[in-house]
Amino acid sequence: MYSKDIIHTTGALLRPQRVIDMSGNEIWMWTVVEFTDSSFKDGEEFNPSETAKSLENLLNENSK
Repeated sequence: MYSKDIIHTTGALLRPQRVIDMSGNEIWMWTVVEFTDSSFKDGEEFNPSETAKSLENLLNENSK
């Protein structure tokens, strides 16, 4: 994947990613690689991490 493959949507940068669905079919989907604007969780502003080693850590606010 090259930077030319990354697109910007409101509040995030996206890149295409090839995945296998539950039926074993190969599909392509967009994956967020960076947040560029405010995010919200339960109606409150939230600063999410782009990556984490666990789902729990991914759902916790980033303390940058």
